[in-house]
Amino acid sequence: MEIALAQVSRLLLRRQFQAPPVDSPDHSVTPPVLQTIAEQIRDEARIRVEGDWEIDEKGRWHLAIVTHLSVAPSQHMPGETKWRMVIGPNQPADGIFIYPDTVGGIATTFRHQDYNPEPEPGAKWRDGKPCLERPIDGLGRDQWEDEPRELAAAALWKTGRLLQWIDAAAADALVEEGDANELPAGVGIGSKLTLGFREVFEGLDWAASVDERWGFASIASVPGATKTWALTELLDDRSNSIRRFEWGTSLAAAPSSIGAVWLLAPVLPVREPWDAPKTWAHLRDVLLAHNVDLADIVVRAGARYRAGSRKTAAHQLLIGFPFSQHVGEAPSRLHWLAVGKMPLAGRTEKRDGFRPREESRKLWDRQLASSNKSLTWLRTENWAPDQLQSRGGVEPEVSSRKILIVGAGSLGSAIAENLVRAGAHRLGVMDGEILVTGNLVRHVLSMNDVGHAKADALVRKLNAVSPNAALQSFPMRFDRGMASDFTENVRGYDVIVDCTGSDDTLEHLSNFDWQDEKIFISLSMTWGAEGLLAFCAKEGSFPVIDAKNRFAKAGAPAVRHDEANVEAIGCWHPVFPASSDDVQQWAALGSKFCRAAIIDSTRRLRYFRRNASDGVEIIDV
Repeated sequence: MEIALAQVSRLLLRRQFQAPPVDSPDHSVTPPVLQTIAEQIRDEARIRVEGDWEIDEKGRWHLAIVTHLSVAPSQHMPGETKWRMVIGPNQPADGIFIYPDTVGGIATTFRHQDYNPEPEPGAKWRDGKPCLERPIDGLGRDQWEDEPRELAAAALWKTGRLLQWIDAAAADALVEEGDANELPAGVGIGSKLTLGFREVFEGLDWAASVDERWGFASIASVPGATKTWALTELLDDRSNSIRRFEWGTSLAAAPSSIGAVWLLAPVLPVREPWDAPKTWAHLRDVLLAHNVDLADIVVRAGARYRAGSRKTAAHQLLIGFPFSQHVGEAPSRLHWLAVGKMPLAGRTEKRDGFRPREESRKLWDRQLASSNKSLTWLRTENWAPDQLQSRGGVEPEVSSRKILIVGAGSLGSAIAENLVRAGAHRLGVMDGEILVTGNLVRHVLSMNDVGHAKADALVRKLNAVSPNAALQSFPMRFDRGMASDFTENVRGYDVIVDCTGSDDTLEHLSNFDWQDEKIFISLSMTWGAEGLLAFCAKEGSFPVIDAKNRFAKAGAPAVRHDEANVEAIGCWHPVFPASSDDVQQWAALGSKFCRAAIIDSTRRLRYFRRNASDGVEIIDV
């Protein structure tokens, strides 16, 4: 009902707000709803409306308003500021936004504000609109928002939020202790190149203990990705390794090379109130205020580059600093920012009016650090496991385990993918079969993998799912014929998940000499994918007799030979009937069962059974 009302509301808004075409003879006629908005704003004691609504070449209506503080002004927020309310022609899709005016508007960037650069010539407003929406609004659900949907009410609500925002900005109260800490808006926004790094809590200890405060860095291109790189190693100023970042299998194998200069700063380099440095001179001044001499580092780095074999030295600059997750907390880890290009003088570079010698090139590097050349900030992201899994991940008890998936068919492959994407990165995959085209009806692999061992192909795919994934492949059946070196590897896993649906495999799991207690999990779909049987136990060997007895008592449907599919002409071979969505449903429940069983491994069998209304009932056997 709420969704239907929201749709009706949108239709009413479109009819209520009809901006005439720009080339229409009556394009200057202001829609009545905008006249109402202007009248309502004029009634606000702390706002003065200047002039009337105007319309630009894109059909956007804009109104100049002047706001007044109710608190004392500050250095960057004067008592009176000018803004532009901008309303696009397609409502409510275009939204209502308020921007700083180019004349009389704020010229700096505060917290909770978009990057506020110099405006383009002729522009009426700057891009640095303050964030007036509730954080939950970003999820895009009407029923979760408290902003009014009716246009005039929404505009008045926005102006009220603006008055709160300017007061908080003047009082340095845009954030409170416990709020999520954020980087300045200008850092990496809109960048087409991303640099990933891996900073866990121990990085702060390294930064406190290391003598070097700058050096060179190796970076690697992420295999298969576009314009995405990873920080792999930090070196001192003589290119000796002092810190390597522990990546997963795929990224660890990618070739890397020295492509950046790094330095450590004691704090986030930001200009007051919350402005990212826009030029090299800005960055130099911010760092110098914290006793970091950028000019000296640039000169020394350039000299080291030219002393090597490189002819050119245009590289990235990485700035590491302690950063806290929440405002008011002590720093919890290092964070890195990246400047896209640091155009150091090359070995053979010449410039008019200068002798082509090293002293001249040092001078040019020093001038770079004091120049008004614009900085190009790249997007940087922390790819540490806990940071990547913030959208949803497994419990720490699960991510810390080594899990062996036995059986990489449709169910096993889907469960393995679910676990890896959720943060269980130390998986082994065991399967002795080759992928054939018929498997692709419900398997997570693709045509590119046909003819390859299922275990090998699945591990290749899943190692590319996360920069931290480090899976191992066992292209063989689990039986007595395993070689001794594989036997030792298998014993190293904490959790054994059987997805074969084979009683023979259960017997082998029971007879294998594990030499230690393991968490055993067995998952199998019932006939026609009507349900899922999920068994778990923590024992020194798989309790095969008890598991089979419980399977028999579950009451799962019997095999119906007339429902068995024939895959091809030739020797008749029955194919288990199930569709991809069946497998996905049971893989989702099976993955959750695995996570629960690792945390609580009390012996049990759970039968997930689909009922007549396509719901799932759970039976404990």
